[in-house]
Amino acid sequence: MPSDNLDDTGVIRTEEDDGVDLPMMSYTAVSSHPAMAEAFVNQIIRLANQMVSDHELTALELMKICQFSLSRRESSRSVEQGRHLRRRIKEQISRADRYREPFSMIAFRLDNVGPQSEYDSIVDTIFERVRQTDLIFLFKTRVLLILPHTVKESRDVLRKRIYQLLETTLAEHAVIEYDEMTYPDPRFKKGTEVLDWSEDQLRT
Repeated sequence: MPSDNLDDTGVIRTEEDDGVDLPMMSYTAVSSHPAMAEAFVNQIIRLANQMVSDHELTALELMKICQFSLSRRESSRSVEQGRHLRRRIKEQISRADRYREPFSMIAFRLDNVGPQSEYDSIVDTIFERVRQTDLIFLFKTRVLLILPHTVKESRDVLRKRIYQLLETTLAEHAVIEYDEMTYPDPRFKKGTEVLDWSEDQLRT
């Protein structure tokens, strides 16, 4: 049996000469820690080059391949149905508790936005700023975003970007308010309180 050694990049290296590193990293680590991110990308490049025999791929070339693949997928976003809200949040809470991976939510309240076309423009603006993995719930003039694997700092950046765009595009009479949270949140002692908070954001 090979003995495993954890190096200073957080990757297990085995004594077997098979050229394979076994990553022990979380999404938060590889998306926020430079050394972890580099080790993660190097591992992917190494595996990719085992599959592509006629060319040695670089990180930039691998990124272009990923972008090409994503561009071929369906670009339209779908809105989650309200009856799935509690189930979706329960899934996020369970994942966060089990793997210690945070998730965030942002709720926008839009009042006096004008005709339906203006509201549709607002929704399109929000759609353009969120990821394919993010979940969107709409109810009248309320918008709730569920952001998996998202820490508070990333949540704040996204909210500010969306808020600034809306401020420049909405009519002067429109009113934008928001509330947000990142789980775990000291305001909520139970998962049911998080569920109640999310429903209140859409209804009030």
